[in-house]
Amino acid sequence: MFVRTITPRVSETNLTGHVGHSAVPVWLEEGYAEILRLFSENPAEPALIMVNINIDYLREIFFGRDVRIETGVKKVGRTSLVLGQELFQEGALCVRSETTFVHFDYKRRRPLPIPPAIRPILEGHLTPREET
Repeated sequence: MFVRTITPRVSETNLTGHVGHSAVPVWLEEGYAEILRLFSENPAEPALIMVNINIDYLREIFFGRDVRIETGVKKVGRTSLVLGQELFQEGALCVRSETTFVHFDYKRRRPLPIPPAIRPILEGHLTPREET
């Protein structure tokens, strides 16, 4: 599991007094930045493409109180991976998300297999699957 803490900024607060929904995807990106770097150290040469994101907003998030971002790997496929993230403020679960990425060759415009050197690192961060 990857863990990161964000301190909400005044600019992320909306007229209703809580953090606006548009700040959350930016924070989620901060939470999976280490995973992106596994595939490419150079942000000008990305190696993953996001193909899906689902965000459940469960509770309000407020300015001035740190937010803990927990990022785990839910699934590693042949060319893709699914991340699960949760955002907590003062111990309360506020956001749950799931994001799917594909390892992608931007020059040839096609998916690539997950590199063998990266696969065990991702698998080391697998989180338990939720019961449905």
